[in-house]
Amino acid sequence: MNWKPNHPAFQLLLSAFQQQNVPVYVVGGVVRDQLLGHKDKVTDLDLVVEHSAIPLAKQVADRLGWAFYPLDEIRDVARLVFTANAGEPLVCDVARQRGDTIEHDLLLRDFTINAMAFALKRPGQVELIDVCQGQLDIQERRIRRVSAASLADDPVRLLRAIRFMVQFDFALDEQTRLQMKRMCATVSLASAERVRDELWKMLTTDEPARAIHELHAVGLLTYVLPEVAGLDGVAQSYPHHEDVYQHSLRVTQHAVQLRNWLLGKPVAALDLPTQLWQQMLTPRLTQLRYHFKMQVAGGRLRAEWLVWHALLHDIGKPITRTVETQPDDHIRYRFLEHERVGAELAEDRLNTLRFSRQEIILARAVIENHMRPHLLSAAFIGKPISRRACYRFYRHTQNRQLEQPIGIDTLLLAIADYQSTYREMPPPNWQGYLQHIDELLAFTLDADGIAATQLNPLIDGHTLMQHLQLTPGRQIGQLLEHLLEAQAAGEIQTKEEAIELASSWLHETKNAAA
Repeated sequence: MNWKPNHPAFQLLLSAFQQQNVPVYVVGGVVRDQLLGHKDKVTDLDLVVEHSAIPLAKQVADRLGWAFYPLDEIRDVARLVFTANAGEPLVCDVARQRGDTIEHDLLLRDFTINAMAFALKRPGQVELIDVCQGQLDIQERRIRRVSAASLADDPVRLLRAIRFMVQFDFALDEQTRLQMKRMCATVSLASAERVRDELWKMLTTDEPARAIHELHAVGLLTYVLPEVAGLDGVAQSYPHHEDVYQHSLRVTQHAVQLRNWLLGKPVAALDLPTQLWQQMLTPRLTQLRYHFKMQVAGGRLRAEWLVWHALLHDIGKPITRTVETQPDDHIRYRFLEHERVGAELAEDRLNTLRFSRQEIILARAVIENHMRPHLLSAAFIGKPISRRACYRFYRHTQNRQLEQPIGIDTLLLAIADYQSTYREMPPPNWQGYLQHIDELLAFTLDADGIAATQLNPLIDGHTLMQHLQLTPGRQIGQLLEHLLEAQAAGEIQTKEEAIELASSWLHETKNAAA
């Protein structure tokens, strides 16, 4: 069959390996994706050679000018990296064949769709080696283990099976599913970093809710995200129409729409509520994309974190739920401070999964404040949110350890949350709610919002101490914060007004203490 990688540098690399007069095989995702018909640009390549992978890879790297790294000297694995014109690096891993033949090597792999190889012939010509009927499984859209030992050899493959199901929209072979259910507890033996990476890949697909559902169905969710598994069956009162688990999955899918829109990807299911938030946010698209395309850590974008915030935002509800019987004998469920408890639980889980400190700070702040937009909108129903309330929202959601405002992330989560809460479509007062979101975004993003106050404060601490005969201390910071809020609210416009207001507050404080 005809095949060649779509990057000329990879074509030169394969040609250089062939000139070493040893059999060379292309394995892994490239083969699978070629048979799936995916035309994405290949940026990483996996090769297998019969022996001496590290020396062979070094010879080719020296000849072509690629960077060379011995990844695993015991298993004879090397990595070659090529970077040109500040583009995305090209990576090629070269490994020694396991077993006596390439067929034996393929039988040691995880799933049949990955247990295929291209044997390189002349340029542009390859021979497909398929010892496990992987091609048939691709045609029938099925994820099937290579053997019972495949899953036992590496517990992370349990997660990978779910990821492939969602990524390719395949079904899970029944024997594979039964084995996964029997051995789901073994995923606890895998390193936290590898579990994290598989979960991240699942949640960056277009159907993270399906991924969570499938993890739950085979028993894996209890071991990798137990706080989410614990949401199942936790009933809620109106305006919610689903239990906390189903609600969280719905919010997650609405967060996918926001994430994809921010990243310039297609947005599925353009229902009326989605059309309305798109219409409202479009004038701010450039500002929002600048914010959400920023990396938090490890190449992970703020836009991609929206899905995690959605999934975890209510994990404090099972612990905080109380049951009240109303006079009409109806049951009302309350979840006081669930956002605070949920933020603590999220911090613990993300720590366990070895996410970075910056990512954990972001997630904790968003989850802890996710109710604020709802409460503000309800408090100002039928009228604009006051500038003082906007300032307080900004202040409560801000964290000095993160450069960009956390309130923006909180507001977009709020859109997904509100859209998912009510049975009615669009939700009640949807236009008014979106208007309030836009007012909070305007205060955060526009030049006449928080920036006008922060960049041009009417007074500083030194001036306050001079005019009011104060000494340095905590009181100065408290006064400055009060004055910034008053300035943001439009209550003071000059230095003199700021001094007069500060003097008045000091006088009231002394009288209250007397």
